Formats: sequence, C-alpha cells, structure tokens
Amino acid sequence: MHYKIEIANKLAQLIYNGQWFSTIRKAISAFVDVTQETVTGSVKLKLYKGNVINAGASSPYTLYHEEFATFGEDGVYDQTDSQGFVNLYALPIKVQTMMRIKNEKKNK
Repeated sequence: MHYKIEIANKLAQLIYNGQWFSTIRKAISAFVDVTQETVTGSVKLKLYKGNVINAGASSPYTLYHEEFATFGEDGVYDQTDSQGFVNLYALPIKVQTMMRIKNEKKNK
C-alpha cells in the first residue's frame, strides 16, 4: 500500500510535467501492469439510502485462507518470528530512551 502511494505520486508528477512519453513513465506503467496481473475478482456491495456498504469480496488469487488466518498453532506461522520484528521496530525508541537517560544523568 505504501509503495502504491509512492508510485502513484511519481506517475502523477511525470504526467503533470508533460513526460507521458518518457522512458521512466513507460517503466512505471510496465511495473504497475505486472503488479496488477492477479488483481481480479468480485466485489459485492449493498446500496441503501445513499450509502454503499461492502458486503464481500472474492478472488482466485486471494492471500486469505481460513486455515492460515490464525495466531494459533499451525504450520504456516511461527509465533516466535514476531519477536525479531518487535525488537527491530522498537530499536529507535529504545535508543532514543537510552540517549535521553544518558543525557539526563550527564546534566545532573
């Protein structure tokens, strides 16, 4: 999702700047075409008094499978894998806190 936003912004800039026929615009379009090859399926919507409500979606390429959508024990996801990500994402906060404590001790 984040990369999609970046690509959309870059493509918009190129088009706005009149670079539709540029090599980079063609390359970005080719990238988008490849990444969207498996984007297909059906969407069900409910229309009621001016509202649109998502009532379901299906695709032959969905990554969701009921057997794998669990945080319990299964052969797909090892719960201990998350520890590394938690430590990695928390590292900047941990270092910032350590530096704050160090500076507070130094200033006393």
